[in-house]
Amino acid sequence: MSSSDERLQSPYYKEALDQYKELTQEEDPDAWDARISKTGCYVENLALQLCHAETNDWRQCLKEMGFFKQCWDSKGNKDRVKTVDR
Repeated sequence: MSSSDERLQSPYYKEALDQYKELTQEEDPDAWDARISKTGCYVENLALQLCHAETNDWRQCLKEMGFFKQCWDSKGNKDRVKTVDR
């Protein structure tokens, strides 16, 4: 099973994908949505949030957390959050 097929097995991912499709139709998304969308991982981020909101237990969201981490790494986002030692 490919990773995209596996993601579609998650009800949270499916719901997040639907919400993302609606967001892309908006002419003026809010600043937070625009910022997250630029990471390329909006759907994975939202799926993780939806899972946690419903279950109130991160341990039940490990699959969604894995999808987010995989996306984050594949899009090169580690470089976006580097900090500078002072």
